[in-house]
Amino acid sequence: MKNILLTTSVSALAASLVATAGVSAQSLDYSMMSELFGEPVTAGATGAPQRASDVPATMIIITQDDIQRMPEFDIPGILRHYAGVDFNRYSVSDSQVSIRGAATGYSPRLLVLVNGREVYLDSYGYTAWSTLPVQLEEIQQIEVVKGPQSALYGFNAVAGVVNIITRNPDQGNYANMRVNAGNGGYTDAAVSGGYRINDRFTVRGSYGNAESDDFAPFPQNTFAFGLGNEFTRETAAVEGRYQVTDNIHVSAEATYSSVSQQEMVGIYRATQSAYELHSYKVDLEADTDFGFISASVFRNESEILYDFGPLTTELTGFRVQDLFKLGTDDTIRISGEFRTAEANSFPFPGNGSFGYDGFAVSAMWNHKFSNTLDLTLAGRFDVVEWGRDGSPDPTLYPFTQSDYDVTYEEFSYNAALVWRPEFGGTVRFSTGRGIQAPTMFDIGFTVTTTTGLGSVAISGNPTMDASAVTSYEIAYDRAISPEVSLRAAVFHVDTQDVRGNFGNFPDLLPPAASVPTFLFDNRGDTATSGAEFTLYSQPEGPIRWDVSYTYQTVEDDLDAFGLYFIESFEDTTPAHLFNAHVGWTGDRFTADGYLNYVSDITSPLTPNFGTTTTVEVDANMAMSARAGYRINDHFNVSLTAQNLNYGEGNAINVSRLAERRVWLQLSADF
Repeated sequence: MKNILLTTSVSALAASLVATAGVSAQSLDYSMMSELFGEPVTAGATGAPQRASDVPATMIIITQDDIQRMPEFDIPGILRHYAGVDFNRYSVSDSQVSIRGAATGYSPRLLVLVNGREVYLDSYGYTAWSTLPVQLEEIQQIEVVKGPQSALYGFNAVAGVVNIITRNPDQGNYANMRVNAGNGGYTDAAVSGGYRINDRFTVRGSYGNAESDDFAPFPQNTFAFGLGNEFTRETAAVEGRYQVTDNIHVSAEATYSSVSQQEMVGIYRATQSAYELHSYKVDLEADTDFGFISASVFRNESEILYDFGPLTTELTGFRVQDLFKLGTDDTIRISGEFRTAEANSFPFPGNGSFGYDGFAVSAMWNHKFSNTLDLTLAGRFDVVEWGRDGSPDPTLYPFTQSDYDVTYEEFSYNAALVWRPEFGGTVRFSTGRGIQAPTMFDIGFTVTTTTGLGSVAISGNPTMDASAVTSYEIAYDRAISPEVSLRAAVFHVDTQDVRGNFGNFPDLLPPAASVPTFLFDNRGDTATSGAEFTLYSQPEGPIRWDVSYTYQTVEDDLDAFGLYFIESFEDTTPAHLFNAHVGWTGDRFTADGYLNYVSDITSPLTPNFGTTTTVEVDANMAMSARAGYRINDHFNVSLTAQNLNYGEGNAINVSRLAERRVWLQLSADF
């Protein structure tokens, strides 16, 4: 009888998912659906609720239970434990993440969302992960989508997407408090909670405050020795959700982040930066006779103090979409988007503020041919128009005000065929084309400095082309036994017109420019091919485990490498990544151990501008562990040892020496 009831419940729920045009990612009851289906559920890829195995992209879903067991204090650390994710911790707080490629400083190829709001920085297209206004305890799940996903997810999703979804008090009240204290001057306190005030109104909020001493600099990174050695972080977020009618919801959110930290920039030079970020967002959702209609407007305000100057940016975005079904087998989503951004004259004043207006339309169609075969097609067309309010000093810079009046028009797409064969599992054939548009650094940066060549200029370049990233993938997921599952994929990613920094030699010399000038520019092509394998347990008993391996090989076709461009992707991309985890859960006690292996690389290093060298970084293996004890229904204590084999310093990159960190955590949840 129990099996019959469960099957009936799942069938009924599946039918309800088919009948439902859409639901916001924030509104889904993830816990209930995951328990009934026996696997995680998402609404991220198409807007309609889907089981993870049905998603038209290779997606990893990391649940709150997974997060609680990990020996990590931030989101990039969590991501490093999964196949296809390259991770680099350049300081105690500056981590960069890439999918199927090198995690370079200011890695600019990943779209990161928190509850649908873009949190990557428009200045360079990178994510300052420590500024994210979210606490680990309030995360419902993290969705990691691999490959270019511009047509499905939007702007900048060229290597992949990290979609962070927080808990929803509509599914139940919650409150969490946590204090961490450890070596290296590390302290971290956070509180988060959500509460249903009445049948129509809920609120959610969080606050966190952390500080730590940084790692010691890499010995050859001489510039880093003159920087500070402290990390501080303060974040806050508040959100209210109101049910206007049974079919209409509105929500409003505001966040704040203040961070000071040491970083590694894209030219492999150490820097110290201070961030003060504000964001505001309003969402409207309506389940109508014409489909599930949603509208969202957000504003990101950034004040960033780099060691080479201050940058103030404002980004406002508006998106409206309609998700509807035609019959039972076709789901369609159409959307339109507008965004406008502006930056001050950066980093030197007097050269004119600059920015862009962007317009985009997109459409997605999902067709279910049968219970074993469905197809998803999506396309997006972007128009981005740049402009500048003033003209840079003509005695220093090669471009006039009119040169910045440029327009980019680009098309991106995603296509996936999902097949569930008779021999079991799910086979996914997918391809995608993503567009990486030039950033504010690429277009409008203006600064002068002094090198061995004398006075030189560093300039953005309004003649740059957008980069196009195209991927092809075959993936296979299946249960090998009731307790063991396999996830595998082979992939090829091709990047044309690589968006790149400058090198050791000026791109322009007099008389082509007034002074020797280094430019941001397109630097050629590169391609990455590889394979991923993951085995993981779904045990009934107390022991759980997983292992994953990633192989990737890179072929570059770069212009004047070593002269105008300092990074070889063949050298900076590790060929082998291996992760392993084993854990045990008792009535009150949990214990987990993790291993992460990264093969050797060769990395550029710019200890001072104009003096780039290359450094061999040996393969490294990190071992970490966490043990937790539930004191009672509300209070917990845990001890975490991160990178316990590193001691007081291990060279995993050319920025700083990663250290062993040990901390005690006391937490309470209600």
